[in-house]
Order: sequence, then C-alpha cells, then structure tokens
Amino acid sequence: MHLFNETLFILDSLDSLLSKMSEKEYYEPISILQNKSVSQHVRHILEFYQEFLLGHKKGEIDYDARKRSLKIESDRNYTIEFIQLMRIEFSNSFPDKTILLHVSSHKLELRSHIQSSLYRELSYCNEHSIHHMAIIKMALFQSFPRIQVSDGFGVAYATQFLSKAKAEF
Repeated sequence: MHLFNETLFILDSLDSLLSKMSEKEYYEPISILQNKSVSQHVRHILEFYQEFLLGHKKGEIDYDARKRSLKIESDRNYTIEFIQLMRIEFSNSFPDKTILLHVSSHKLELRSHIQSSLYRELSYCNEHSIHHMAIIKMALFQSFPRIQVSDGFGVAYATQFLSKAKAEF
C-alpha cells in the first residue's frame, strides 16, 4: 500500500535531517518558530504516528493523548533510534479497518468521537508531517542555512506534481 511507502519516505527524510544536525541545532529555540525548536516539531510529527500505531492496536485514535516526550525533544540520537523503530512498525502494511477517532473542540471538555479508518488517518498523519516539515524547512533556512534538505522536503505531493507538470509544459 502506497501510504506506508509514503510514511517510510517521511521517516527517512526526518532521519536524514537529524543526521545533518548537531545536538545543539536540534533542540535550540528558533525565533521564527516563536522560540520553539526543530526537535519539538519532530517530536510532534513522530507522536502523531505513535498514536496512529497505538490506535491500530486499540481500534481508536486520540492524537491529544500524545506523550509529549522530552527525551525526543532533547536527545537527537535517541530520536534517530526512535525513528528506526517506527520504520520497522511501518515496514509491513496492514489492512484498513474502521476505527474511532477522538476529536477536540475549542472547549476542552467538549470531546466527541467520529468514525474514521486507519488508511484515512495514516494519510492524515503523512500530510500533517509534510506541513510540519515545511515549517522546519523555513526554520533551517533562517537559522541553519548550512543544513540542506531536498527540494521536496515539506512540500505537498500534489504541489510537487503540479510544479513538475508546469515545468514540463
């Protein structure tokens, strides 16, 4: 299933990025990120995938229940290992199934549940990751210009295809 291949590609892209960064660059607050760090965005991405994997086993997903791991935010080598473990989990696709999704509103006490599917949620995680990777790319450009990422890093696939089609036209 192509969704799993996309997830692996995203994880590989994050792994590649982290291998180019120093520990300090990884967790340093960056002004354009409102003094948040690359590590906080990476953690956010990885924990959405982690909740997806837990949801696969439980039959329900609650993205708000993320662990918000300080270890992922502060230890680049640990995060690289964490990514490798996630790669193993996503290396074997599994069948789609209906799941329950916990959703929030602007009032924390108002939470509801809606029906979704694993594949829909994996697609969401992939798109969500690309969005955060675009934010990371802007931060790198401003604060760490020596760190180069691919042109497609943080660019939605539809945008990449449209750009390519226009260039060929």
